[in-house]
Parts: sequence; C-alpha cells; structure tokens
Amino acid sequence: MESMTPLFRLLLRAGWAPLAVLVFHQAIMDTPYRQQLDFVMHYSGGVAIAFFAWHALDCLAPWFGTLTTFARYLFTFTLACTVGLFWEFAELFSDVVYGSNIQHSIRETMRDLIADATGALTALALIFLVRCVSSNQPPASQV
Repeated sequence: MESMTPLFRLLLRAGWAPLAVLVFHQAIMDTPYRQQLDFVMHYSGGVAIAFFAWHALDCLAPWFGTLTTFARYLFTFTLACTVGLFWEFAELFSDVVYGSNIQHSIRETMRDLIADATGALTALALIFLVRCVSSNQPPASQV
C-alpha cells in the first residue's frame, strides 16, 4: 500500500462510504420508499462524508500539513455540513430547472440538514471512541 498515491489510498480507505450512500440513494430514488428513507439517506450521507473527510486529512497531510486534533474534528464536521448544504442546493436546482418535486417544504429541507449534521457528529463520536480505545488513553487526553 506504500507505493500507491495518496489519492488512491484515500479512495480505497474511505471512498467506499460516500459511494455506497450514493448507490443506495440511486437504488431507492424511484421506489415508494424514497420519502420514508429520506432522513436515513441524509443521516448516512453525513456519516459517510465525515468518515471520508477524516481520512482525506491523513492522505493530504503531505501537501497541506497536519491539523491539531480540534481543528481536524472541526474541519471534518464543517465539510460534512457544507456537503449537505450543497446537496440541498442541488435538490432545489433540480426542482426549479427540471421540474422535479424533491423539496416539499422548508421544514423538510431543515430536517435534511439536521440529519446531515447529526450523521457527521455520529461519525466523529465513533472516530473519537475508536481513537480512545486504540490508544488506551482516557478520553480527556484526546482533545
């Protein structure tokens, strides 16, 4: 794995997560379950993007440097929320330009954004726990 480029390593290590969410989204898009699974899709997207971003920071460190632990958590959360926001922009664009009916109300859009953020927080909490367990240190010393 040492001979692989950082980008290829990133795609192998974490690229599968957002890809799996997109494939699942595409599979249910035209089914009667799309509306019921919308929250789960946004939540899963938040988890997947946060997981991907966390690993991207490892792979891109030679070019951009290493962040402090707090900055890394903050950047990952912010990026995952930004991706969720731009997903909502794409849904609005689709509704306006193509006449689709993806966004039904501001309440639904806000719920989607909350699901994205909650998914990102869940991924970061799991990363935090795994790091604590794998380093055999108490959680307070990890932040």
